[in-house]
Amino acid sequence: MPSSKRNRPNIVMILSDQQRIDTIGAYGSTICRTPNIDSIAARGIRFDNAFTPSAICSPARASLFTGVYPHKHGVMRNYDCLNSDVPGLTDYLIPAGYKCGYAGKWHVDDEKGPTEFGFVGRDFVGYAFPGSRVLDGLQFDLPPKNSPNHYEEYLKERGFDGISVKNRFVGTNPTNQEQEMFALHDGPVESCIEYFVAEEAIRTIDELDEGEQPFFMWANFWGPHSPSLVPEPYYSMYNPSDIPEHPSYRETFENKPYGQKLVEKLWGLGDYGWKGFQEITARYFGHCTLIDDMVGRIVTRLEACGILEDTVLIYGTDHGDCMGAHRLIEKGTFMYDEIYHIPLIVAHPSCEQPGSANSDFVYLHELMNSILDVAGVESPAHLDGDSLLPQMLCQDHSNGRTEVFCTFESHFFEANQRMIRTADHQFTFNAADRGELYDLRADPYQLENVYENPAYDEIRRELIARMDAHMKRLGDPQHPWFSRIIGAY
Repeated sequence: MPSSKRNRPNIVMILSDQQRIDTIGAYGSTICRTPNIDSIAARGIRFDNAFTPSAICSPARASLFTGVYPHKHGVMRNYDCLNSDVPGLTDYLIPAGYKCGYAGKWHVDDEKGPTEFGFVGRDFVGYAFPGSRVLDGLQFDLPPKNSPNHYEEYLKERGFDGISVKNRFVGTNPTNQEQEMFALHDGPVESCIEYFVAEEAIRTIDELDEGEQPFFMWANFWGPHSPSLVPEPYYSMYNPSDIPEHPSYRETFENKPYGQKLVEKLWGLGDYGWKGFQEITARYFGHCTLIDDMVGRIVTRLEACGILEDTVLIYGTDHGDCMGAHRLIEKGTFMYDEIYHIPLIVAHPSCEQPGSANSDFVYLHELMNSILDVAGVESPAHLDGDSLLPQMLCQDHSNGRTEVFCTFESHFFEANQRMIRTADHQFTFNAADRGELYDLRADPYQLENVYENPAYDEIRRELIARMDAHMKRLGDPQHPWFSRIIGAY
């Protein structure tokens, strides 16, 4: 329970970017080590069936911030802006007496930074990769839109001059060489981007902790999203040859939408075979452990300030990464578990059964309802979800949900996809391509598309009906096309 200093708990939410669920020890990782995140799970609850509403950075983050699906808040692609009439977390928390702080990646709105939404912190507007045009040798060129670049200032203030990146790893597509899959950050750990984020989070927490107001702190790492810039010892922490081939790397793309094969060609990684993905994954795992150590630094600061026991800790990510699954990398026009099924861990000081797991189907954007509930703020009726506070407290409660409904609009090219995912099956509607149906019990890695298999006709019809109901309820702009084509789809 909160101490006498505050009558409501603080809330610290830590978000990574593009982290696959099987990189975390609490979810069964046997190679990638994450002891600090595992400790949060040991103090609270692990959600085993958490899903992102859309597996693309800005739409997912904007949904978390607003509590609604992308077509309602307006950020349907990575470079969109929030609809001005859709309120976000700060619109409810600040009037309720919470101070709000922010550190690291934003990527919620392409033109406005977090300070324009009431957060204390430093802005990184746009895609805003902080190393772009700062680290020598880095080709990835999407720097912050605003000035100054606070990461560049940090390096100068700390005397980290001439930091470079080496060992660039890119694919073989000659027209897509500018984004590194990974590279060695050739400087001390204290000079890397994730250390900077942890420093910013700690600095902002210290500022928020003054006085008796409770606070909400949102810390966002840029990794392990590519370009994965990893310093030693993390760069060499994992042996590539120890990483087993993912079961779905044998993907042939037979009977799959052509867009999947097109994205595989885009990155040009097929020429390297699984050995190439072993190299990429080893650095990705190192990046995950680096982030885990930075999470440990943030938690240690909360403990040193005497406020850890007054604080709800949330750890999650916006979406996953194929990282070799289906011969693909990152996210895109493919609605596979590796990118939609995400880690979500919460440690509430009043959790009745620490170390528990919850199997309910839940959404990333339901953190909006949940944070408001923790803060004692009534959730507005327009939100697309329910509070997870009963599950966070490990009370005997189930939301009774039997499926999730997820959406995708565009990344590199228009796709307009919708997905219904139950415990046993997944149906994906591709607005301009063939449908997909997977029997998750017989085919957990989603390799065989059985959409046109007559043996699955009844299941297909049932999932189509469920999707139709979700689209109607949510006012999905794809519903008119879906309802006209589905009879011949």
